[in-house]
Amino acid sequence: MKRTRFSAFICFLVFCIVMVLCGCQKEEKESDKKLPQIRVGGVVYEPYFYKDIDGEFTGIDVELAKEAFHRMGYEPVFVDVDIAKVDSALPEDIVDCLWSCYTMEEREDKYLWAGPYLYTRRVLAVKTGSDIKTIEDLEGKTIAVQANSMTEKIFLENMNPEIPTEYKLHTYRTIADAFTALRKGYVDAVGGHEATLGQYTAEYPEAYQYLNISLYRSRLGVAFAKDKDEQLVQKLTQTLSEMREDGTITEILTGYHLDVESNLYKEEE
Repeated sequence: MKRTRFSAFICFLVFCIVMVLCGCQKEEKESDKKLPQIRVGGVVYEPYFYKDIDGEFTGIDVELAKEAFHRMGYEPVFVDVDIAKVDSALPEDIVDCLWSCYTMEEREDKYLWAGPYLYTRRVLAVKTGSDIKTIEDLEGKTIAVQANSMTEKIFLENMNPEIPTEYKLHTYRTIADAFTALRKGYVDAVGGHEATLGQYTAEYPEAYQYLNISLYRSRLGVAFAKDKDEQLVQKLTQTLSEMREDGTITEILTGYHLDVESNLYKEEE
């Protein structure tokens, strides 16, 4: 009889322990669900902000936003913003912030900014074996760019004084058309965003060569409306700085077609 009672007591004790552990796990899950959400908007642009084959948001900025906001106690909700509505996304409260390879240049006074946290660059691609090795080698050459792009603006507005003044500029509807022109010999080089050019040259190394030469470099930041909580913005800037110092940003950048050293923001600069 005593053995039976003792066995029953042990079973009851084990049951209580299991229920307590389950209760703790349930409380933790419920706590996770209660994290305040923050809407992160971005224009689809690989490799910074896009959807994978399962329809889930991914990319450099998506990974950075997840890590940064989780450290701050927020749950990011990602929103695909039409490029034509970028300027109205914050004023119309469609999103809480814009975070997708968003450059700060010429927008410094338009928003509250967290960051900068990375640089983004415009570079060159040429045919494999080309005699173009430096910016100076563009003298007298024909260069292809995408129409209405930042790269076109760099050339038309002489934003980089190191670019020679004697060259021909051809514009194309898409960067793919520009590479077609390069392959057929209509142009000598393609200028564009390093991520896009890096993908093309990585996929076709026998045909194209990526030149790690900066035509222009811009700072990337996270944009908030001016009437938003400045403490939140400052906290995000601090968190991004901590992620840079502890190697998190470097780890996330690794594996994408970007030069980590050239893209990592350095405060002393």
